[in-house]
Amino acid sequence: DDALAAARGVYRVANANMTRAIRAVTVERGHDPRQFGLVAFGGAGPMHAAALAESLDIETVVVPRACGVLSAYGLLAADQKHDSVRTLRRPLSGLDAEAVESAYADLEADTLDDVTDPADAAVRRAADLRYVGQSFELTVPVGETFDAEAVEARFHEAHESAYGYRLDDPVELVNVRATAVVERDALDVTYRGGGDARKDTREAFFDGAFRETPVYDRDGLGAGTTVEGPAILEQHESTVVVPPAWGGTVGADGTLVLTSGGDGE
Repeated sequence: DDALAAARGVYRVANANMTRAIRAVTVERGHDPRQFGLVAFGGAGPMHAAALAESLDIETVVVPRACGVLSAYGLLAADQKHDSVRTLRRPLSGLDAEAVESAYADLEADTLDDVTDPADAAVRRAADLRYVGQSFELTVPVGETFDAEAVEARFHEAHESAYGYRLDDPVELVNVRATAVVERDALDVTYRGGGDARKDTREAFFDGAFRETPVYDRDGLGAGTTVEGPAILEQHESTVVVPPAWGGTVGADGTLVLTSGGDGE
């Protein structure tokens, strides 16, 4: 009916938009998405993930246990980091090494002032470079001392990886960067799931038709449990859809790994 057709259209448009976004950060940057797994998070992300993976020929989808609040979890678990940057635009050839080292020293002092435990911080250096005349830069890592020849070689490699070619044009330095990182202790993510996971069944739309589909309480799926699609996994902050020809396995930490086993839609 019209409502079903409209809902299906909205779903397909949303998937197409997300597929384009994934291509923008993979294919357009020189990465083959088929070589990666797709991480699904957010309240609705796991509903779309398998379909997106199929459109990109990705065979594995990873759904973290706290997928619906993954950003908040990341805020608690991520290392503390502070970045400082300074514009220092000049040709890489014949660069004044002392001026660059002085700029890095100032940046490192700034970054360490802004972290809670400077004594525990590791400082990483990077630089933004481009071919003379370009309007965009690429960021490449820099060692403990600025070696212009090594940095230029990294830039050529990064440019070829991102855009498929390198030039013989002169390279210029645009910005120098320093990042102070304080590692945090790992959070306790011991998974205690298990119990009666099967809730009920309901009709869900797959492959152009409604199918009777089992519904599970995801928190009730113990480590090592396998689920065959089609299936719906409900949790407090998200819903996971396992299409036909897909299956899932719960890991020791509660992470759900979906794998493609066929040509489901």
